[in-house]
Amino acid sequence: MKLNLRTLLILVIAITSLSVIYQDLKIQVTLLVLSISLNFLSKNFRRSFQRIYSRLKKMPKLIFTIFIFQTLFRKGGKEVFAIWKFSCTTEGLSYGAIASIRFTMIIVIAGLLFDIPSSKFMIAFRKWKFPYEISFLVASVIHFIPLMGKEILHSREALYLKGIEIENLTMRNRIKAFITLIFPILARSIIRVKYMAASLELRGFRLFKNRTYLHDNYLSKLDVLIQILVGIIFTTCVIFL
Repeated sequence: MKLNLRTLLILVIAITSLSVIYQDLKIQVTLLVLSISLNFLSKNFRRSFQRIYSRLKKMPKLIFTIFIFQTLFRKGGKEVFAIWKFSCTTEGLSYGAIASIRFTMIIVIAGLLFDIPSSKFMIAFRKWKFPYEISFLVASVIHFIPLMGKEILHSREALYLKGIEIENLTMRNRIKAFITLIFPILARSIIRVKYMAASLELRGFRLFKNRTYLHDNYLSKLDVLIQILVGIIFTTCVIFL
């Protein structure tokens, strides 16, 4: 099932908003299952799940840390056990599980937006009557995120070829290694932005109020139906739940 980008954005915004609004374990699990189901229905669900899995397999430590902090520093409910000055309560366990599931759900639902060119985001925002400058800014950020990821990956591979494995370093040396990686990446990004600014000036950026596009962004009947249903369900949940 191929949906319009605007429909996917509305689905992502609605699901993540409900996840933030409601601190209920059942709702979080329902939203996580819904996010997984939407990825199954997407056109490139195999590639999306491969990328989601590659991200999630790097996150267990972070998810576990979120769970521990939420569990130990939330008070309320019955005490389950206590360690030194820290006590674990039923409410803390609930909040820890909710925060962990929410974090996982955000990664999963973001899979709907993988492999979408940044130019389509710009056209989608323009269809929503966002100013062209803001649309271009958002599209540029989306364009630069995977480039930054590749730059970091290549820099880490360069360190590995020199016999430096970041995972085996102490915390102090690991911080120094990441600082060594970050500054060249930022410098290359600034140079890339400089050339992009020159290119925009040469192409007459903001010279004309109305712009034309090679590909337009039209909504199908299915997209309109889904957007209406999502709006009704979201409003109903916010008012009555």
